[in-house]
Amino acid sequence: MVKDFLHELQRRNVFPILASYAVIGWVVVQVLSIIPQALGLPDWILTLASVLFLAFFPVIIFISWFFDVSLDGITLTPVTENVEATGVGKKYWIGFVVTLLLSTTLGFYGYQHALINLGENGSRLMAVTKQQSIAILPFEDTSPNSDQRYLAQGVPEEITKQLGTFSELTVASSISSAAFAKKFSDPAAIAKSLGVSNLLTGTIRQTGDLVKITVKLLNGANGEVLWSKSFSRKIVDIFAVEEEISRSIVNLLFDNYLSQGEVNIASKTASSDAFVLYLQAQENLRIRTTESIQLARKLFEQSLGIDPEYSNAQVGLAQSYILLANNPQGFGVLDVEVALTLAKRNLEKALARTPNLPEAQATMGLVFAHEFEHEKALVLYEKAIALNPSYSTAYLWKGSSLETMQKNALANDSFETAYKLDPAYPPVMLGYARTLYIAGNLKKAKTIYDDILSLYPNSPMSNRGLAEIAFSQGDLVESALQWKTAVEKSPKSEQYRISLINVLFQIQAADIAKRYIQSDEWEVNLLIAEGKFEQVHELMAFKLKANPNDKWIMYEAAWYQYLYGDIAKGKDVLINAKGLFAEEELFYPPLCNPAMEIAFAYKLNNNVEEFNRLLAGCKDLHENMLASEGVSDALHYLNARVAVLENNNERAVNELMLAYRNGWREHWSEYDPILASIKDDPRVIKVFELIKDDLNNAKIELQRRL
Repeated sequence: MVKDFLHELQRRNVFPILASYAVIGWVVVQVLSIIPQALGLPDWILTLASVLFLAFFPVIIFISWFFDVSLDGITLTPVTENVEATGVGKKYWIGFVVTLLLSTTLGFYGYQHALINLGENGSRLMAVTKQQSIAILPFEDTSPNSDQRYLAQGVPEEITKQLGTFSELTVASSISSAAFAKKFSDPAAIAKSLGVSNLLTGTIRQTGDLVKITVKLLNGANGEVLWSKSFSRKIVDIFAVEEEISRSIVNLLFDNYLSQGEVNIASKTASSDAFVLYLQAQENLRIRTTESIQLARKLFEQSLGIDPEYSNAQVGLAQSYILLANNPQGFGVLDVEVALTLAKRNLEKALARTPNLPEAQATMGLVFAHEFEHEKALVLYEKAIALNPSYSTAYLWKGSSLETMQKNALANDSFETAYKLDPAYPPVMLGYARTLYIAGNLKKAKTIYDDILSLYPNSPMSNRGLAEIAFSQGDLVESALQWKTAVEKSPKSEQYRISLINVLFQIQAADIAKRYIQSDEWEVNLLIAEGKFEQVHELMAFKLKANPNDKWIMYEAAWYQYLYGDIAKGKDVLINAKGLFAEEELFYPPLCNPAMEIAFAYKLNNNVEEFNRLLAGCKDLHENMLASEGVSDALHYLNARVAVLENNNERAVNELMLAYRNGWREHWSEYDPILASIKDDPRVIKVFELIKDDLNNAKIELQRRL
């Protein structure tokens, strides 16, 4: 039966017709796979041709079975070999039309289905592309003496930087990757903590001047090995290995083909010694104590002594200078102007050689930020992020500048992005936790500080964060104890020591504060603690003579006159100082200093225009901070002062009471001349008595515990 059927197909010439149709269809599809792309035509043309080619197979089968088509016309294929061909009857034409309609219908629905599938597949592919992410874990040191820890950590860090330049790929920070690799042994747990879909692990072994690196690309969900390779090179060729690994990963994850010249590490050195010194410096720089930063500075300098043109080392040295600056953001051993000049000098050299180095761009932005040129800083931060979208530190510094510019919502977004990219880097964790506690989310902020302590028990950053939270809640004992622990972890840190001394003076524990004072810079505070106010004014008058145009000394002298001396004298000093302040320096959060005190001076002088302008600026600051940060003790106190100046004493009293309930414990509050009109209110008297009691109890407790 099958034999007869095949014979019939042959007699009716079905095979040649189908073969011709198949060949013609294949040629058409091949042509359409090239021509539309070359001419910029839409992709659906190829899809339509392919669907129609398949859908009209039934029509071709019908024609080849029933009809003979020749130059003489169309005739009906004889039923048997002995019968003559005849004309096509009506029923055959009806059958042909029905088959044609059926094929057309199938083609239409097939085309629609193909478009849907293409859309879904395209979306799926796009989603997969967007989801591609990776973490490079520290390599295992398998050297004979296990003495290549810096290479085992440094090589993954350099690969991380290189992969971060590919915008389609999200790359977890090398610091967070190392932290979670220590915490978890299961690859899936590490990948989940970092939020990545792939992991790169490896081993490194150095013998003499030869280094062998073996890497494995793992599926983050199940630990399955996706790719592995070994490299044996001289140590001086380590950058070529890093580039090859980076190129291979991109090709594998995105089904690309990047040639050898398309992946280049921006900053290299021909000296393996310079490279190792740089890695050692970076490790110390991350610890963030004065001692570790000073050591990092020496190591960067040694690296540059070997290779003066090594841009990475120049950037690292610049960062160490900035961190060692004697300002509230620094670690206090270098004059600010000197630190910034040295940093800028090194960065200019680095940018001249490697203008596309993200770290150099961002660090130059940090220099501008320290010079209060935040608009310029933001431009450079954005440039660094464009060069490396996974560069968390650029987001961190960007957030700090935005915060200073009172763009708090944008600042919070930037801090949050930094934390998502780098959830185990102490400075990033600290910055994000600060935004959380300012917004009132103390529980989550404390959790992050506890994470810092767990991951980095020797880092003082967790103690710093917990000290700030305790202070904001009025728990001055806990704040002082946390600052004390931070000082013990980093004895040379001026930042931590000053913060501790400030808390001790707030609770008037001058006897304890003296243990931590190492210079005469606290002479005024000691005199105030002893109630020697006349000597305070004499000392400030001497400082003013020595620095006649120093606006901040003028402000300090006027403030002490406001609190403990002659308000009229303080008023005159502030009015003279006002012209020395830039507009952005007047409205410093959260208490709007010195604008609030200067506005009070203008009110006393009946200068209504200037008084109203400054008061309006402070009200704007209050509203902006309230909208982005929520309530705090300082914001309530600011609102109380604004209310008094607007002659709304009832609101002022209520705001002062709220300030106390939210943690306000400043001992100078009862001397604040701006609140003079409400000081006799029994509720205000009660608040000041409570503050005195709390400060005295805190002093007794600290004397007992310290």
